[in-house]
Amino acid sequence: IHYPSSGSARIMGKPLGDKGVKSRIGFLPENPYFYDYLKGWEFLDFYGQIYGMSRSKRRAKTEELLDQVGLTHAANIPLRGFSKGMNQRIGLAQALMSDPELVVLDEPQSGLDPIGRKEVRDIIHSLKEQGKTVLFSSHILSDAEMICDRVGILYKGELKSIGPISDLLSKGIT
Repeated sequence: IHYPSSGSARIMGKPLGDKGVKSRIGFLPENPYFYDYLKGWEFLDFYGQIYGMSRSKRRAKTEELLDQVGLTHAANIPLRGFSKGMNQRIGLAQALMSDPELVVLDEPQSGLDPIGRKEVRDIIHSLKEQGKTVLFSSHILSDAEMICDRVGILYKGELKSIGPISDLLSKGIT
């Protein structure tokens, strides 16, 4: 939205905005907007089409992701009937539809009950085990402690510190 006044940035070795790189990134915003008339499976199928996936691959990936996020039972329910937690889950499934190398999750546990929070945490750990990079934002320090290898502390838009959470806690954050 904002154009840089100077400098440059690269992601995955390419300039920001590179379309090839965008297809290798999954994203879940804190407050996503979905077409609420679509059913759960239709929503994921729609995103699979955007990624250029074949019908059979979309169907298989949709079933896999609905199961992974615990929404198989809601596959035929329009998104307008989803709770906040169900929306978080379907949003996470959407972010994973293209099997991305980098997954950016903004407050992915928001609106989830304790079991849902654990399930999302387990999915994030599974992504890590698959060699994927997960950029996870949260205001909840205990979530960061359970999920993150390294933490960056932002204060008023400025990166104040970065490193393993144990190091940051032991030295203090300034």
